[in-house]
Amino acid sequence: MTEPDHPGDGEPGASGTGRRPILETGPRLAMCALLQSADWVDFATVRDLLGVSDPMVSKHSRTLETAGYLDVRKGAVGRRPKTWFRLTPEGRTALRSHLAWLAELASAVDRTLDGRPTDASPAEPASEEDPSRR
Repeated sequence: MTEPDHPGDGEPGASGTGRRPILETGPRLAMCALLQSADWVDFATVRDLLGVSDPMVSKHSRTLETAGYLDVRKGAVGRRPKTWFRLTPEGRTALRSHLAWLAELASAVDRTLDGRPTDASPAEPASEEDPSRR
């Protein structure tokens, strides 16, 4: 079986890549990218680095946790409640898979664009004289 000229629709293919629609929301993808190289990251750091509000971090972290992509740990530092996040092994795999799918998508777009002449300008419309104006 030959590989298609375009990435799959979400199911991991022979290359182990696949689209993960849950990661197509910018803050979720950014959160996973931030967490992929860290152990535990606190809520405030995630919020500040992503540049989003507290409710946005809460909403997207809950979605990722429900999907099994994120571990959430709650505790306290002194008397202040704190929340920390980390990607689960499943979350790391999903992120790698989605990023590989995006790379395949970018490659497919590049191949399509490479097939077109890059210096071509739009053709001038043919000037047709209106016979009723004669």
